[in-house]
Amino acid sequence: MSVTRITWDAGGEATLGEVDDLHVTVRASPRAYPPGATASGTLYTDPALPFAMKIAGSKREPDGFVVRGRLVNATVAVRAAFAASATKPA
Repeated sequence: MSVTRITWDAGGEATLGEVDDLHVTVRASPRAYPPGATASGTLYTDPALPFAMKIAGSKREPDGFVVRGRLVNATVAVRAAFAASATKPA
């Protein structure tokens, strides 16, 4: 499976990790977000789709931050693109 790229509206790129319905994990993010914040960005699929997620937490790892959250106001197209582009949790 190829890595799906994300860009944050606040700047920086990351990769999509696991997706479990509305719950999303983003890896190698250049920045952390505080719990409760809303982060918006673009998921680069065909076509590219804007999204927003409510942050549950961020954790520093050697290659950047792992950001966990829940998609908010996600359309059917956004939910389907996330589901098709990510790995399922173990």
